[in-house]
Amino acid sequence: MRPDAAQVYSVAGLRPVVDPGGYVHPTAVLVGDVIIGPECDIGPNSVLRGDFGRARLSRAAHFQKTCVAHNVPGEDATGEDHGHIGHGAILHGCHTGENANRLGRASRAPDGWQPGPRGARTRPR
Repeated sequence: MRPDAAQVYSVAGLRPVVDPGGYVHPTAVLVGDVIIGPECDIGPNSVLRGDFGRARLSRAAHFQKTCVAHNVPGEDATGEDHGHIGHGAILHGCHTGENANRLGRASRAPDGWQPGPRGARTRPR
């Protein structure tokens, strides 16, 4: 990601960090304590906010368009290796597992939520 490739904002001296092997769409917004790992793909109009805690995506996580990750004080919003977050999903202070764990399109994952067994899907309500 080039410095001008996304909307990047510092909060309380913390600036988002994107691995050189990751991709962040130019319309995505990264705020504060955000870490994007290698081979990650952040889609158009997605927002990752690390203003109360950290928002972190590990290796090869796929964060499709219009997704949002945010948190509450003391909780991080995390996506593990090869996680797949569907279009328009909202992660709030939760943890998504690695490999085939997916959050379906327009799903909401509330504070403290963790996915079921590997390969489980969460569908919109």
